[in-house]
Amino acid sequence: MINKFSKVLSLLTFSIGLSQFVFPITGSAEEQKKPRAVFSAVFWDKYQSKSFSYAPWGNVDDDNATMVSISVGSSSLSKQFVFYGTEKIEFYEKRRPREWEIEEGQNAEEEPVKKLAAEFEIPPLDDGIQEYVLLFINQKTSGLWKVYPIPFLKEEIPLGSYKFISQSRSALYLLFGKEKIELPPGKSKVYPAVLEDGKRGMPLSVMIQKNGRYIEVFKQKFAHSSKMRGIFFLGLSGDKLSLKRVTEFDQPLTSATGYGLPSRKKGEDADGESELELIE
Repeated sequence: MINKFSKVLSLLTFSIGLSQFVFPITGSAEEQKKPRAVFSAVFWDKYQSKSFSYAPWGNVDDDNATMVSISVGSSSLSKQFVFYGTEKIEFYEKRRPREWEIEEGQNAEEEPVKKLAAEFEIPPLDDGIQEYVLLFINQKTSGLWKVYPIPFLKEEIPLGSYKFISQSRSALYLLFGKEKIELPPGKSKVYPAVLEDGKRGMPLSVMIQKNGRYIEVFKQKFAHSSKMRGIFFLGLSGDKLSLKRVTEFDQPLTSATGYGLPSRKKGEDADGESELELIE
């Protein structure tokens, strides 16, 4: 009796142990696949703010393609969003259909149509997940925004560091904390931010050389955290410096918009019963 009980107990223990290895492997292959790219977006011009929708899998032509929404402004980076597609990511705005586009019985207020607003060709993938900041600039007469990509890999710009990009035709001389940086025209450099003891803000001074003298054209303190990273764009017109700073805090990839979603919304099953659909 004892031997029989021992065998049953051993079999039960083995089954429980096996389930610990088997059960975590759940979800479709799509849900477990890593995205090809992760993006943040921002408008270059001031006072711009729009909402766009896109298909995380790039299958926007499918009737039941999963579509999600992102909000893009000009003062800060958007929330991260991922893309699983292989060719290009397309951004759409919603607009009211024109009179000749409205079918009988259709409510124009409830059923806006999608309008292509911008698109970006994904560069060939070498290895790993690509990371970009997408600048939306210069809306064309065709109605499309021009998208300019800035590589934003953590390997290049780690947490606590910033990339300085010169848009000036002359050299800029930066004092970033205690770090002295010479930034040649049209070049970029990455430097860590090192806060002085007891200081909260990170000071940045920018100077130009004129008539053999250094002239300060910008001075400001910026908030900083060791869990933050970002980009400084620096342009110069005469003796006036223009600066745009975009930053983001460290965040898990799983929290990015579009992460882990299937390529298609759930529709009706074989018995015609409606399944729960994804909400944009």
